[in-house]
Amino acid sequence: MSVFTRRCAALLASLFVSLLILGCGGSAPEATPPAKTDSKKPAPVTSQTEEPAEQSTSATSNDETASKPFAPVKLGGGSATTANSAAKTKLPPEKQLDEVKKALKPIQVVLGQWHGIIDKSKEYEDLNWIWDWKTDRAQPALTMKTVGDGVHFKSVRLTYLTDEQQFQMTIEDKDGQKRVLQGVFTEEPSDKPGEDKKQTPQRTYKLKLTENGDAKDRWQVVMNQQENNRYLLELSKARGKNFVRFDTIATQREGTSFALNDSDFKEKTCVISQGLGTIQVSHKGKSYWVCCSGCKAAFEEDPEKWIAKFEAMQETK
Repeated sequence: MSVFTRRCAALLASLFVSLLILGCGGSAPEATPPAKTDSKKPAPVTSQTEEPAEQSTSATSNDETASKPFAPVKLGGGSATTANSAAKTKLPPEKQLDEVKKALKPIQVVLGQWHGIIDKSKEYEDLNWIWDWKTDRAQPALTMKTVGDGVHFKSVRLTYLTDEQQFQMTIEDKDGQKRVLQGVFTEEPSDKPGEDKKQTPQRTYKLKLTENGDAKDRWQVVMNQQENNRYLLELSKARGKNFVRFDTIATQREGTSFALNDSDFKEKTCVISQGLGTIQVSHKGKSYWVCCSGCKAAFEEDPEKWIAKFEAMQETK
């Protein structure tokens, strides 16, 4: 065999071996590219792997929500939850007594005896306003009773609700029916110099109170204080969505006017209400003043309590 023949045979043999390798072992070299492709592309995600991922996200969201409790924001500052909790907080009895007395103080100019003239019938009736400290010791009130048979009502009880921040008037009408009204000032109390020589301050205000419920015969009452010696009780009844006045009681004070400036009261300041004292009382040899029979009864029941409160008040002036 010549040299050329041997070289050709060797070349053919080498080519044959290469073809065999490519044909039989080709799968091994091709396995490498898919592995490289897998490292670049994320593996398909099955539904089983998605569920734990969703649970993890949900848990994180719940944890964040739990760490930030929800409270609706109330206009004016603070949340509604906080405001409601504060509004429902019950004051201690003594603190509530002081708050109620403070709220009623501008109205206590009505204390005393009054002559009333009924506008429609032109009848006369006598009215008597006093403090009531006994019926509810934490909820004092200004009370009024008619002397004899009242034309429209027998009695009135006016107090202040610290929770609702509204005045409440309870009326027993001429038929014995109890009516509960609530409301606020529509004209705030103010004092103007009078026309007398001392220019005694004269108080004015309007307090509107409306009966609760949806009964057709609901009442509305406006206390219209026009000066120290004169005020009107304007009485209205519900008619549809409005109230229509059915009568007015014009009242005139019996006796002299109250001086509303505390400095004018001097030693005659009521030890309980701080109004003008008209009745003298005593305890342990010392004399004090009270403004009405209601304050007199309260003083006689517990004089040391009221004297202590009065003296503490004087020290803060």
